[in-house]
Amino acid sequence: MLKRLLLSALLLAVPACANQDTPEGPLPDLPGKVLIVGDSISLGLGAMGPDTTCPLTPEYNSQTKAFGPQVADALGVDYVMFAWPGIGLVHNYGDDQTNTMSMRLTQADETARLDATGPVQLVLINLGTHDFFQNDPSDQFIPAMEDLLSQMRDRYPDATIYALTGPMLGGTDKIFLAHAVETAVDAVNAETGTAIRYLALDGGDKSVAYGCQWHPSVPAHDHMADLILDDLRAHNQ
Repeated sequence: MLKRLLLSALLLAVPACANQDTPEGPLPDLPGKVLIVGDSISLGLGAMGPDTTCPLTPEYNSQTKAFGPQVADALGVDYVMFAWPGIGLVHNYGDDQTNTMSMRLTQADETARLDATGPVQLVLINLGTHDFFQNDPSDQFIPAMEDLLSQMRDRYPDATIYALTGPMLGGTDKIFLAHAVETAVDAVNAETGTAIRYLALDGGDKSVAYGCQWHPSVPAHDHMADLILDDLRAHNQ
């Protein structure tokens, strides 16, 4: 009953940022790298595809045109990709439930990769699409996201951290993911006094937003990168 009431309230809610003007002004000076934690969206799979019917094969993929590398390019810094196709925080796509992101973050070889990144000034986390697709693992996802955010905060204390959602889910899947991520962000910020930012991403113009297998197209990645850059500018006033 509580979840149904929450869903009804969220369906009626109007996004607070819907009528905001695009921020103007300089981007912040972030001399360190951008760390991107995510799945096939972050990797730019299918971004070059002509429509939704093409397969997720190499000729249609473009990591450099994905939203995270675009943000790094706009900031004039390097990026580190910590992402895998089909991965979820607690629930992967399909039947293979080994090596979720939560599992990888306990593995010495993977944490060694994070230790070797060098200085990181911006962390972009976009996980949950596979967790919440026709599923609601909120009870497991929220504490796992709290743990991930806390790990990033402790590992990179000087970094700006974003917990992102979108843009592939719709309906109740999208709503439950957004609520879970926001809940985790609020809990970590309240406990530690940090300022981790939640930001919902969308693909912009739907007529050009989709690449292979409904993954974000290059124009959608452009739009997603702009949303992050606009938020960085807004916090740099």
